[in-house]
Amino acid sequence: MNKFWLIIIALHFFFSGSTKASYPDNDTIPHYAELLSRYIRHASVTGNERPAGLFFSTVARQKGFYVEVLTDEPGSFNFTASLYPLENNKPNILLLNHIDVVPASGDLEHEYTYPPFSGTIADGMVWGRGAIDNKGMGVMQLLGMEYFLELAAGTDLPFNVTLLSVSGEETGGYTGASIVVNEFLELLNPIAVYGEGGSGIPGILKRDPERKLFGISVAFKRSLWLELRLTNITSGHGAVPPPQYAVKEKVQALNRLLDRPQRIRFSETTRTMFSELGKVEGGMRGLALRNIWLFRPFVLPAMRQEDIVLSLITNTATITSINSPAGAANQIPQEIIARLDCRLLPETRTEDFISQIKKVLDNDDIYIRILHEREKTPSTQPDGFYYYFKEALETVYPGAGVIPILAPASNDNNYFRALGIPTYGILPVFIPAYLLETIHNVDERIPVDALEKGIAVYRELISIIIRSKYDGMINL
Repeated sequence: MNKFWLIIIALHFFFSGSTKASYPDNDTIPHYAELLSRYIRHASVTGNERPAGLFFSTVARQKGFYVEVLTDEPGSFNFTASLYPLENNKPNILLLNHIDVVPASGDLEHEYTYPPFSGTIADGMVWGRGAIDNKGMGVMQLLGMEYFLELAAGTDLPFNVTLLSVSGEETGGYTGASIVVNEFLELLNPIAVYGEGGSGIPGILKRDPERKLFGISVAFKRSLWLELRLTNITSGHGAVPPPQYAVKEKVQALNRLLDRPQRIRFSETTRTMFSELGKVEGGMRGLALRNIWLFRPFVLPAMRQEDIVLSLITNTATITSINSPAGAANQIPQEIIARLDCRLLPETRTEDFISQIKKVLDNDDIYIRILHEREKTPSTQPDGFYYYFKEALETVYPGAGVIPILAPASNDNNYFRALGIPTYGILPVFIPAYLLETIHNVDERIPVDALEKGIAVYRELISIIIRSKYDGMINL
């Protein structure tokens, strides 16, 4: 028998068993939880990724991966860990994650159950900044790949699998993914990228609320950060307020922005998403989702009541800060600045959106400046690599539904998607909504068993791709 078929048969039996690990006793901390805990302790707020990156790349090297540091600077540490050396120039499947995290909320320090960079393991969870976003996923990817080190050492597979850990994702990817695609793309030779984006989506299915649903992102709403500056020179004493002054005008304008009716728009991606959701949901609700234009008058009111759903079919503008120059409590500021985090649907043009914002603000004295803008990128049309991940999720989570989605947040995936590389976003865990809400928030944490499941998904994904190759289903 051909040695490759022996490998495939062995993989089939090895990976078709339970994904549940066993431990010597209940007091033993799983190695993957301990690794994530240590990783979190290397605080890596954007711009200070190097210590955490050195730690994680050292772990990968010690496990036997081929590690290549792409950039090594205080504010830009990017590295790869591969089954084969990148110099072999094999077609490469990239598992993308980011090292950096957002700062802890210092003004809420007393609200934390455990210090935000402690990596505490308690109550069946790993606690700390990055547990979900995005160090936990990096750990899942690395340990999922680890199962194939021995196979790769003895077999010349026709493709490579590479962990790509980058800096600066939380502030636009300029010190990470942007550098990678501009300077190292030929070395990486990617044929598919799996990054963050989708996840398990609780509370969506109505007919069977206990059934798990996963969304794999094939497109993103792109980010547009705006600064709104208003200067109005008036009298300065708060005891005798003028009819209009900067703070009052800005508050009135922002209220108009918050109260504006949100226009619902369906793109090709969202129509596909709702159609696939309808197939999973079934029943009359499923029928309505599959034929959304026909049932529009009945469906839209319900969609407006679902925050997550509404964010996928509207352009959003969130007020993230309002500032005026420091002064005494009785001193009227002459200038006020607000910042908006806007997320635009794929087909929306920046100039059209800003024009709408100006119209709603209804104040010609407000000056709008673009702070940051993601470029428009095409959606990824689901191909074999989408269905490999779908199968991996369905194997590890029996009975789960899986659909392609438009993700409400943008990330480093867009750098690869802009080049036409099949790119999918998925954090392969299913956790309650209240835990998802800890991302960028107080008490970020991830269940230990979710880490275990995530590792199993990546392990299964690579196994499926190997089996598919030798079954002649894909051409690598």
